[in-house]
Formats: sequence, C-alpha cells, structure tokens
Amino acid sequence: MSLLRRRVNQDIPFLQKALRSQGYYGARITSKINADVRPIQVIFNVDTDLPYILESVEIYVIGDDTGKSINIPDILDIGLTLKEPARSKPILDAKHAIVRWYRKQGFPLPKVLEPKADVDHKNRTVTVAFGVQPGLKAQFGDTEFSGLESVNEAYVRSKVPWKEGDPFNADLLRMLEERLMKTGLFSSANAKEGAVIDEKGRIPVGVEVRERKHRTIKSGASYKTDEGPGGNISWEHRNILGRGESLKLSGLASGIALATEGSFRRPEFLRSDQALLLNMRLAEDSPDAFTSRNITSMAQIERKLTKRMDLSAGPAFRLSKIEQFGREERFDLISLPVYFRWDTSDQLLDPTRGGRMDLQVAPFYNFYGEDIFFYKGYAWYSRYINISKAPSLILALRASLGAMSGAERDEIPADIRFYAGGGGSIRGYAFQSVGPIQNNEPIGGRSLINMSTELRIKITEKMGLVTFIDGGSAFESAFPDFKETLQWGGGLGFRYFTAIGPLRLDIGIPINRRPNIDGRFQIYVSIGQAF
Repeated sequence: MSLLRRRVNQDIPFLQKALRSQGYYGARITSKINADVRPIQVIFNVDTDLPYILESVEIYVIGDDTGKSINIPDILDIGLTLKEPARSKPILDAKHAIVRWYRKQGFPLPKVLEPKADVDHKNRTVTVAFGVQPGLKAQFGDTEFSGLESVNEAYVRSKVPWKEGDPFNADLLRMLEERLMKTGLFSSANAKEGAVIDEKGRIPVGVEVRERKHRTIKSGASYKTDEGPGGNISWEHRNILGRGESLKLSGLASGIALATEGSFRRPEFLRSDQALLLNMRLAEDSPDAFTSRNITSMAQIERKLTKRMDLSAGPAFRLSKIEQFGREERFDLISLPVYFRWDTSDQLLDPTRGGRMDLQVAPFYNFYGEDIFFYKGYAWYSRYINISKAPSLILALRASLGAMSGAERDEIPADIRFYAGGGGSIRGYAFQSVGPIQNNEPIGGRSLINMSTELRIKITEKMGLVTFIDGGSAFESAFPDFKETLQWGGGLGFRYFTAIGPLRLDIGIPINRRPNIDGRFQIYVSIGQAF
C-alpha cells in the first residue's frame, strides 16, 4: 500500500502541471485509495477553481546598442489576447511568433528567451515577459541553388521574388518555395538563409531542390453498355525544354471513337501568369448519331486570373467529313473559343466540397463551300456539399446549359450539335440518344439542358455507394424549350476507392422510357466520380 501511495503522490504534480497549462493555477487535487474493493481504486478529487487570466504581456529588447529604437510586435501579432485564460500553449507559440515577426522585419537571426510568467494568486492573474535579441538587420545576398539536374537554372531564378540588396524578409523564402512547387517540377524545395551576415550587411540564401521525374505514362480503361469497352494511353514530359514546358501525347479507342492527340504548354508566356497552349487532335467518331473524320488544331493564351480562376482564348481550326443519314458533308471551320474556368473543389477525381464552373463561348465560320456562321455557348456548374464526416456523406449537384444561334440546326455540323444521354449526361439512356430523333436515330439539337443529383456515402475506407437521378434533353430550338418532355434516369452506383481515385460502377435505369428507343438499363465502369 505504501508503494501505491507513493505512486499517487508522484502523479499529483503531473496533474497540476496539466491543469496549469490550461490556466488553472489555483487548482487543488486530493487523492483517496479505496482498498476495500478489487481491483483497488484510486480516486483523484480535482477542484479546478476559476482559470487565471492573462493580465499583461511585455516584449523587451535585450542589448539594443544600435543607437536606434527597435520596434516590437503588438500582442495581437503574436496570437495572444488579454483577459483570456492564461494557457501555456498560446504563450509558448507566441515565442515562435515573435521570431517570425522579426524575420519579416529584416532581422534574419533573432533570438527569444524563454518567457517569464509571474503568477498573482491573490488576483488570479498572470503576466508574461519575453526578452528578445533581434540581432542585426540584413539584406538579401547571393542566392545559390543546389539539386538542379535538367531544369534550367535561369528559369528557376526567375521565380525568386527578391533582388540582391533588398531588405531581408523571411516570408519571401516561403513564397519562393511555393512558386517552385507550383511548377510541378520538384518533389521538394527548401530555401534557407545562411548563418552569418557579411560585412556588407547581406546574408546569402541557399535553395535546395529535388527534381521530380518529368516523364509519365498513364493508361486507363472503361466499359459502358452504350459505348462498349474503351481504353486510353498517354505519355507526358513536363520539362521537355528545361523551363517547365510540357508535351503530352495520347491515344483513345472505344466502340465509338478512335483518336490521337498532342498538346504543348509553355508556362510564363510573355508574362508570369500566362501560358501558351497548342493542341492538335485527329479522330474518327462514330456514335449512332453520325460518323465524323476530323482534325482539330488550336492555339490559346491562358491567363491565371486568381489562384482558382482561369481565362483562355485563341483561334481554332477544324476540318471534318461528316456522314449522317446517308449524306456526307465537308466542313472547314474557323472559330475563336473563349473558356472561363473556376474551381474551388478540394480534389480532382473525388471532390467532397467546393464547386466547379466552366463557361465556353465561340463563334464559328465555315470557309469552305456554303457560308455558315453561328455561335455556340455552353456552361455547367457543379457543387459538392459535405453533409457529414462520419459516415462520409456527400451531396453532389450539377447543372448544364447550352445554346446555339445564327444558323438552322441542319446547317450546323452534326458533330458540333448538342446531344444528351450517356454516362456523363443522363445515365440510363444510350450515349447521345436523348433529344430530337429522326427514324429512331438521334439527330442532335441547338440547345441543351442537363441536371444531376448524387448522394455519395462511404461505407468503409475502401467502399462507397451512390444513388443518383439525372434529367434533361437536347432541343431543336436555339434555346431550351421547357414545354417539351425531359427524360429522367436514376440508379445506384458502387465506388471502390484507390490511391489514384475511385473506381466507378453505375447502373442507370430510364425512368420515362421511350418504346423501341431505350433499353431497360445501362452500365458504366470507369475511374473517377461521374462529375
């Protein structure tokens, strides 16, 4: 029993220390040992009393022999608030905040002594004092990079947000690290000032980087009852010319399409927030609605408006031969597409919060044969709402709207018209089958509306279920005609979550099924959520 009592007495100071860390400096702890029960009970009675209040905070400079008054941070700058409980963690965190504050003010090597706390038990208050040795102010000196292999050093130096001789500011070191990581060329980037300020009052900076592998090969597969099996493969080089330029080559094959595509992206084109995009695609598309052999080339300037907002525009050319209902036509189209994208979602393949918006507007002109001029606009928005975390329950919503004007439907190339139905549109209906029909075959329209709702629940870390309902249609008119009947589809889905994204299996059923047109169900298998 004496050994147990000794252990209890040893534990009481640890409990008191934990209580003081939360501001309960006047807490009283008593203990009792009940040996009449088995196992023996040890009872601690804790009277926390009221927490002590942070009364004042003093920050003073030690050894200020510069002849100039050195500023000190405000207590709000270091995360402390007077008249709040005097908890230990905010006080200890304030020590590091003081160091960061001085490093932002041009002092690269400040030191802060351990805070001294004076506890007034009579008034239940605590006063804290921090002694600071700021050291010397400095300017940025030489910047040296290490770890570069194939990335051009001049390109990396263009990311440095300071010039030699500028006042030192530690925030600029973090900014440089962020800029380097955003290039996608490095797996790590660490910028650190030197240990000594030279006779000119300058301090060198060393930047250590580790390059990522710049080449990637990807492949994927899918299966849809309306499109059959499909697969794709791509190769990408993200630093082909040494300054973050990327070249991507890809191929796609399915029951309705064969395509090969090449794209080139040059970052920082003419200005730091701008990129040059070049793209060419050669394809044969053969859905039920038409057969199209086409080649498309495009050059665009992409501007980063904000961190999550992009705008791009540039000329595009599309040469195509299209067969529909036994009639073959040739189109040579020139267009000027403009794209606006806004993405606040948290993940690419499995978003759980935020939203995405995509707006596309383009005038088209056919310069071969018959003169045809028309406009095409398309917009979609999706929203992801995290209803609960345990279990994970996500409500996903999507709506899209499309319209074309300036030409009649039959004048517009069949492969540019709007169609609805399929795994990315209204599940339960065959690909492109919803909308105007001629001889039981889709003919496409000049406008479109789509709506989708999904409820996604994670039943384990690896598995999830989805219920969904989709609706919409394509229309012959230039704008959606809501007097016409919309087609609705619903169903269930299964998700298996992997490191690269969720594997998707959806079974869609047409709710208002059209006789002799729609099947009883459709199955979709692919990687990533439906939207």
